[in-house]
Amino acid sequence: MPRMGSEFRHPADEGVLSLLVDVGADVARYNGVVWYVVEPQQGVRYWERLSRFDTAVRYLDAQGIDLIVVVRGAPGWAQKQYGVACGPIAAEHFADFAAFMQALVRRYPSVRYWELGNEPDVDPALVAADSVFGCWGDKDAPDYGGAYYAAMLQTVYPAIKQANPQAQVLLGGLLLDCDPDNPPEGADCASARFFEGVLAGGGAPFFDGVSFHGYPAYSAGSLWMDTFYPGWAARGGVVAGKIAYLRTLMQRYGVEKPLFHTESSLLCPEWNTADCLPPGDDFFQAQAGYVVRLLTRNWALGVDVTIWYDFEGQGWRYASLLGADASNPKPAYRAFHFLRRKLAGTTYAGEIPPSAGVQGYAFAGPEQTTWVVWPADVMPPAAPVPAEISLPPGLLYVYDALGRDITPLNFTLTITSPVYIDWIP
Repeated sequence: MPRMGSEFRHPADEGVLSLLVDVGADVARYNGVVWYVVEPQQGVRYWERLSRFDTAVRYLDAQGIDLIVVVRGAPGWAQKQYGVACGPIAAEHFADFAAFMQALVRRYPSVRYWELGNEPDVDPALVAADSVFGCWGDKDAPDYGGAYYAAMLQTVYPAIKQANPQAQVLLGGLLLDCDPDNPPEGADCASARFFEGVLAGGGAPFFDGVSFHGYPAYSAGSLWMDTFYPGWAARGGVVAGKIAYLRTLMQRYGVEKPLFHTESSLLCPEWNTADCLPPGDDFFQAQAGYVVRLLTRNWALGVDVTIWYDFEGQGWRYASLLGADASNPKPAYRAFHFLRRKLAGTTYAGEIPPSAGVQGYAFAGPEQTTWVVWPADVMPPAAPVPAEISLPPGLLYVYDALGRDITPLNFTLTITSPVYIDWIP
């Protein structure tokens, strides 16, 4: 089983951290360490400002949970564009950033992954100057600024490795707004050229993994946007399409790096006034089903790490895994918890045999096989279609996404969301 986890926002809240352990996460993401907070004046560092983060590092390390830590926010004295903290660092201060990272990595030797920036393929003009998004992008450059980011990596990566050879350096999670080879009508997908700029600029030897983001939105009462999202439909959807694009680029440049899906969830966006103001139980049940789809599909597609964004509270666009009431976790939390235990000790065994209207994967255990299946997406205005499936002769049990036993009395089953089918081949 690849590593799976969530992104927490309250690093000093041990109650939140304990629930992250309870749900079965073996990796967690934190965004993040802000350079300008620690080193507002050149060479003067206030490490005590990371005291809350220290709590999370100690707690999660004791529980054996790996950390992905985002480092962002250039101080004013190091900014390429003065006043734009989320933007690129001035080239003459790459060495200062390398020195900061080296000291940071030495301070936290148990932190395994360091992610440099967050959605760097965003132009500063599109976000607030101190945004947690971006923003190394350059809309006026053919490579959208990727080569400049690569130049930073060439200075910083060796310093990190010198501090801790086991530390892994990740590209800042790429937004990849839309597919530049198959752009939607009227869309400008130039920002997705950023990663190619990193590779063409010689950056490949100076990072260990590619971090990217991808979310579908809940719309028309279904998950159709997972597959038919306009910006990525030609390659298989908002997650699978980005994975295919990144691998195509790496193959083109003779590069092979692991993929880290460091932000994903099912969103209930404010523009969906029919379903999301506020969302009802149908959305939260669909979100639980999406936990199963996302994690099993990323496993099948060979993604090394998948992070659900985010963990506690209501979450961005109702995306959180736990929810606002820690005493009554959301269905998504229960789905994550069950999946981690249900598929522990299994190995991915391929897609299930083709069946009309059904998608899914097989996972082989020592004594049984588990199929994870769900109805195929359909694009509106067609309504979601329940799928009727024939169960295998060696059937043992059927469970829903939350782990409830729904084994039928006969060998047919109609499903509207993901199920686990245990059987003996």
